Amino acid sequence: MTTASSSAAVTAAESVAWIGFDGVEHSRPVSADLIHEPFHRAFPCRSGVQYQNRLNRHSRQYIASQGTHVWCESALEAETLLWLDFVGEIRQIASQPMKIAFADGSTHFPDFFAVLRNGDQVVYDVKPSERMTAVALEQFSKTVEVCAVVGWRHAVIHEVHPVKIRNLEWLRAARHSRYHPGTDELSRLALAFATPRSFRDGALAADLRRPYLAAAHMRHLLWHGYLRTDFESNITESSTVESVNKEKPCNCGA
Repeated sequence: MTTASSSAAVTAAESVAWIGFDGVEHSRPVSADLIHEPFHRAFPCRSGVQYQNRLNRHSRQYIASQGTHVWCESALEAETLLWLDFVGEIRQIASQPMKIAFADGSTHFPDFFAVLRNGDQVVYDVKPSERMTAVALEQFSKTVEVCAVVGWRHAVIHEVHPVKIRNLEWLRAARHSRYHPGTDELSRLALAFATPRSFRDGALAADLRRPYLAAAHMRHLLWHGYLRTDFESNITESSTVESVNKEKPCNCGA
């Protein structure tokens, strides 16, 4: 835990730099005042070099919660964005949002900065488990201290379960509002899955004439948590699905 004296040392010797949404570069000492800066709208502070046969491939991943694409520099970061979008806590997120300069002269570029739906601000680092070296642990420890001073949370994300990722890749097209069922369809699906049954049987029960349409609605509801199944097993027509009593509005905005 960061003490008052160590917090004072951090704010005096360390700084955060970023590129604002207007393209202007900023740099400020680490302090609680940074909590008011819109880092979720910052441009990337750096972009890695992309070249032929490089293992890490850059891409842009769509984040449904904010309706934009977010740049990332590896497959693991792309999977992380997909997972965070599915969890549904993210309101806004930016990649490579800042450069933290530590008192010892070292620097760190966190991978993402997000504002959650509950108002929390989170600095995310994405790191494969096998690369959690002593150097990485020290860097994250210093980042935690900076975050504690400002009032940010810090989280390190490793690999997401590979079967979960495959399931989310199958479901993600249906996360958009155009897949949200109408009132009548939603009622039929809730009734169909009031008791657990297979994906196929539920689609037929909800819409015998157009089970393909019911299946599209079901994928949407699985993504947004109105239906549930075992995401650590491949989702198929035989997967057991059941309804969830969820009173909050759908994150798709419908």
